[in-house]
Amino acid sequence: MNFVHLRLEILRIIRSPQFALFTIAVPLGMFLLFDSLFGDGTGPDGIRTGVTTMIDMGAYGAMSGALFTGTRVATERTDGWQRQLRLTPMRGPGYLVVKLAAALAMALPVVLVVFVAGALGGVDLTAAQWLLCGLALWLGALPFAVLGLLLGLFGQGDTVGAMTGALMLPLGVFGGLWMPLSIMPAWMSAVAHFFPTFWLGRVATLPVSHGSGFGLAVVVLAAWLVAPAVVVVRRFRLDTAKVG
Repeated sequence: MNFVHLRLEILRIIRSPQFALFTIAVPLGMFLLFDSLFGDGTGPDGIRTGVTTMIDMGAYGAMSGALFTGTRVATERTDGWQRQLRLTPMRGPGYLVVKLAAALAMALPVVLVVFVAGALGGVDLTAAQWLLCGLALWLGALPFAVLGLLLGLFGQGDTVGAMTGALMLPLGVFGGLWMPLSIMPAWMSAVAHFFPTFWLGRVATLPVSHGSGFGLAVVVLAAWLVAPAVVVVRRFRLDTAKVG
């Protein structure tokens, strides 16, 4: 991995006002809102709703941060930056790995911010639970980083933002992150199982709920990682061939 390129990539994203607004401020604001509405309740699993709300908004923020990498990829394709990189010693796999690493780096701050807000708001977890929940959200953002690459490789600089927003809405709503599924219609609980965001929230909640289903959640998230990754590699090779 080219760590100089990775550092520059992270700095470029951090300096973007859209990153601070959509990746950090929106999930944080949604957590504060939903926690004030549902935080004092108790879910069917016996966990305080404020805890699951914090984890769900951390999942939404991690997803947003990971998907954000697609906007950079699309802009670089449109502006010809990818063509310039191909004239350097960096090869295609290195470019993609840097993008994925940058996406994971962008997913981490929002998880930390939401967790700090949760702790200040009264969420009480053990040190191990904080660590395991945070790691699950961070590593579980990898499939969404690949989805971000997919959007960036198929979209254009002026359209990928709308594409990303259009994807984030159903992932958040139907994946059960915005509202507790226990208060939603039964059909939404069934539909949620088809969305990777449901499984991201599920695997991150397990350290608190001590429930089962970790293996299934990991398998589903892995499937959402591998399938788009195959398309990403094929698309990137086609793009390379066009300008090679």
